[in-house]
Amino acid sequence: MNNNWHSNISNKNREEIIQAGKDLFLKNNFHNIKITDICSLAGVSRVTFYKYFNTMDELIFEVQMSILQSMMQFIKDRSNFTVNGRESLKTVLYAWIDFAKEHKEEMKFIVSFDLYYSTYDLNEELKLKYKSFTTEDYNQSLLKSALDKGIKDGSLRDNINPSKTGMYIYQTVMGLLQRMSYTQISFEYETVTFDEIAEEVVEIIIKLY
Repeated sequence: MNNNWHSNISNKNREEIIQAGKDLFLKNNFHNIKITDICSLAGVSRVTFYKYFNTMDELIFEVQMSILQSMMQFIKDRSNFTVNGRESLKTVLYAWIDFAKEHKEEMKFIVSFDLYYSTYDLNEELKLKYKSFTTEDYNQSLLKSALDKGIKDGSLRDNINPSKTGMYIYQTVMGLLQRMSYTQISFEYETVTFDEIAEEVVEIIIKLY
């Protein structure tokens, strides 16, 4: 057996553990999941689990990063950068909304992770790894690309700071989409849907810049 075979098996086991964690975390509060539950679903031993992850926290972080990467790929696949920056930004935002509508459990997990990340005293190495991941992810983000393009082609204001503006938009839209994943809206006299609110927010953002 060659090194490639061992490497393939190793990668397969690790991915199976991450997938098992994701499957269980999306169905249940991850605080209620045990390592034995992960191992049982993945079909691996505890020894194999600890070969790749020292703690459950490490797996939770991996699942979060996997979900964010999937979200980015989903948005990328549905965005259009052949048009001007303003229209590109609009396609990115609507693709992002589509992801939230089609992947509510993933959005709920992101909410749970954010609360867990801000509440618990976590390993500094994990925090640094996640910070590095999110920084790199933002630097390559479609939001930033659309803003940069719009500034260059004149379809967006030339006096905006793409980094700050991207963060304003990210926090605004992510907050809305997370709320969409958890709550329902009801008004006594007139029904307003989250779809309507999301579309209005997109239009406000586009008009603002």
